[in-house]
Amino acid sequence: MSTGEPKSTRHAVIVDPTYGYRRLEPMPSESEFERFYESEYYDLLRRGGRAPELRRLLAGGEEAARERTWLRETLYADITAELAAHGSGRRVLDVGCGQGELLAWLGEQGFEAHGIEPSDEAAALARERGLEARTATLEELLEESDSPPTYHAVLLLNVLEHVPDAARMLRDIGRLLAPGGLLYIRVPNDFNPLQLAAQAKLGVEPWWIAVPDHVNYFDVESLAGLCRQLGLDPVDVQADFPMEMFLLMGLDYIGDPETGGVCHAYRVEMEGSIPSEVRRELFRALASAGIGRNSRLLVRKVGEPGARAGAQPAAREAGAQPAAREPGAAASRAPAARGLPVDRDGYRYLPLREADIAALRRFRNEQIDVLRQPEPISPEQQQRWFDEVVAPAQREPRPRQVLVSILAEGGAFIGYGGLTNVDWEARRAEVSFLVDPLRAADRDLYRRDMAAFLRFLGDWAFGELGLNRLFAETYAFRDFHISILEQAGYVLEGRLREHIVAGEGPGDSLVHGVLAADWPVAS
Repeated sequence: MSTGEPKSTRHAVIVDPTYGYRRLEPMPSESEFERFYESEYYDLLRRGGRAPELRRLLAGGEEAARERTWLRETLYADITAELAAHGSGRRVLDVGCGQGELLAWLGEQGFEAHGIEPSDEAAALARERGLEARTATLEELLEESDSPPTYHAVLLLNVLEHVPDAARMLRDIGRLLAPGGLLYIRVPNDFNPLQLAAQAKLGVEPWWIAVPDHVNYFDVESLAGLCRQLGLDPVDVQADFPMEMFLLMGLDYIGDPETGGVCHAYRVEMEGSIPSEVRRELFRALASAGIGRNSRLLVRKVGEPGARAGAQPAAREAGAQPAAREPGAAASRAPAARGLPVDRDGYRYLPLREADIAALRRFRNEQIDVLRQPEPISPEQQQRWFDEVVAPAQREPRPRQVLVSILAEGGAFIGYGGLTNVDWEARRAEVSFLVDPLRAADRDLYRRDMAAFLRFLGDWAFGELGLNRLFAETYAFRDFHISILEQAGYVLEGRLREHIVAGEGPGDSLVHGVLAADWPVAS
């Protein structure tokens, strides 16, 4: 996929080699930032070229009142619902609080709301309303004391796309969060599929590239990946209304503020006409498809970031045999957490997370022809499966299944796998593995994903969990998948004749297995 080019030929949009999100290269200089904000930014703001929500609030009168009502009933209500559902306290910091619209709402909902804002003019307006807003940057707040204040939650709304070092800002916020604290991030969801489709339809330059103030360009996956690498685990992932749909319908709001106002009014009317829970479920579905105008991510501080991808803490010396164990012994933690997370071969494996199940549902439904799944799974069925099967299993000492999320380097969720039909007495289990269909369609990438997963799974199952036999049942027509299994050391044990319904009639499936005594194998 082309990343596009900004209007300034001095800056290219590249993929950050460390964290995987897009950013400008080179970064604008400090003098470029200063000149822009002093001479151009507020003119663009007044004309609707930047931050349309802020422009409408600054307009005053009925327009500002309508905008304030809409924000309170949608975005602000969603934020407080998330904090109430997942948070452990009510002390909140809004980074870049502006004139304090969100601070005022939080105070009305019973939160102890604090704000910092680098613009003295905006922060002063917030203070005039009786709000706790300081003129300060995040760095200044941290530098004031060796023991900076702590918060149960930090809010970062449309800030991260503006800062030259996004990773540093998230690390700094981690210093302010109490253990288990929450961070709510909202950024533009740029280079998303609808945006690119609209660009192709209109034959225009990528209008969302805004030099020099927008220096980072996130989408749903790259934002989540950045957070995971920094010890911030996604709790809920949403993406709000996909405004690009209006462009695809022929309503070109890019250069016409009046058309933009009409489109926004339609959006407000729609969002106000559906129940809040329905709207939030819709936004989760949009995020799982990678579309939506803004990404909204709720993450939790889970401690220090894990080892960089590539380390292999679970690997044993070549030729070493796993120590014998009694079934289910040797750990106080449930198997779903025992020995995890693991970073090796450029992947991370950790207990299957609720934040990944929407994407997983899409992966399954798009590959139903190779799964023992009779019909597409609905969002309600997927959530019920997680709540009633996966989550309880993660707390059991000897569950029937042990499933993991698979993250690629950069932290993007690419699939899941693990052990099903676990028999702890006989010390055997069935292997499960599924990745994003786009990766599955690339034979080289799929081979790398699956081979790495099988190496991890064998070491983990035979070593950490003390199992003796792993087996896999595969539809016979999946020649390529079977070749990877066999290369990893799984031996054909039998053919189940006409065991499945495949294509126009019954088909065979094949059973492959491997024993602990034969592991590790050359692969």
